[in-house]
Amino acid sequence: MPYEELLGWAAYFERRPVDWRDDDRTFKLLQVQGVKAKAMEIFPSLKALYAQEVSPVKEDKKVDLANFKKSVLFEKIRTARGGDKINYD
Repeated sequence: MPYEELLGWAAYFERRPVDWRDDDRTFKLLQVQGVKAKAMEIFPSLKALYAQEVSPVKEDKKVDLANFKKSVLFEKIRTARGGDKINYD
């Protein structure tokens, strides 16, 4: 394996630790049962996962238009039938 590929895999596993899906699923089940703690407090493996998420919704619950225009949802709306008639500004 080339050194660059090894570095790439190391970076990947920093962003997506092994078994992160199991931890995330378990955290969501705990939330449903009423646990109020944050995911990173219970599962340190989720810290990298939740830290990199970028949401188009800001703290004041208003959509950040710049982030929304980069989203897959926006692209689907734009390319949908009649999407060219929508005013995006």
